[in-house]
Amino acid sequence: MPRFQPGGNFENNIKLVHEVEELAKKKGCTPAQLAISWVRALNGRPGLPTIIPIPGATRAERVRENCKVVELTNEEMNAIDQILNGFKPVGARYPDSVPIET
Repeated sequence: MPRFQPGGNFENNIKLVHEVEELAKKKGCTPAQLAISWVRALNGRPGLPTIIPIPGATRAERVRENCKVVELTNEEMNAIDQILNGFKPVGARYPDSVPIET
């Protein structure tokens, strides 16, 4: 995945992770809980479709963790919007396709 390759892409894109971790720490939740709650909160925004987060998990403890409801205030949603609007990911989302030789 090009966005996660060293040499500039990873170093730039990890900054968003650090921002989310900081917001989650202030909120007293995990970054995953914050992200799931953000998606839930988008559901109530004008002009957006119904949005239902469906997080995956490999262990029961993660399912319990992901079920925690974290209420986000309008100010917190605005802070997340500002972070996302000011962040430009570096690198392609997916690698170029590799031709299959026969």
